[in-house]
Amino acid sequence: MTELIYRALTLDSVYNFIKDLVQRLSIKGEIEIRVMRLPSYKSRIIGITNKGRIVDIQLHGRSWKDKNLIDIFPNCLFPNKFSRPCWGIGLRGFILNASIQALIHEFLHKSGIYDETQVRETTKEYYKIFRHKYLEQFDKEITPLLREWKRFEKSLGLR
Repeated sequence: MTELIYRALTLDSVYNFIKDLVQRLSIKGEIEIRVMRLPSYKSRIIGITNKGRIVDIQLHGRSWKDKNLIDIFPNCLFPNKFSRPCWGIGLRGFILNASIQALIHEFLHKSGIYDETQVRETTKEYYKIFRHKYLEQFDKEITPLLREWKRFEKSLGLR
């Protein structure tokens, strides 16, 4: 999962959006983004119901105050033994809803906004901008990654 999220966050559509976001927020210097490998104490283990629906979605991140660095901690998704490997919101939706919003959230902290309520509201606004301007391009870019992911699941006997 971390490899898939890492690759999704390096797509041109996400890169272009982040570049625009950095300009809008007047963030100086280059910021490195790390997608942390599992397991991490910051990651949550999330169950998937027997109908394939994800029980909870939330991504954690950390914005370093003394470094130009943002860490993203993907959640670990484990289906229970009775579930099929399908996704209630779809894997594309999981990446969109969790990973990109976590990135936006941490970039807002990097810009100097530390009030959590304000950051959450502003994250929603910038996420809407991403969906409006970049979603079509993102969909085209993520489709080959999702196909590759499904082949990988199948090779593991999950499909």
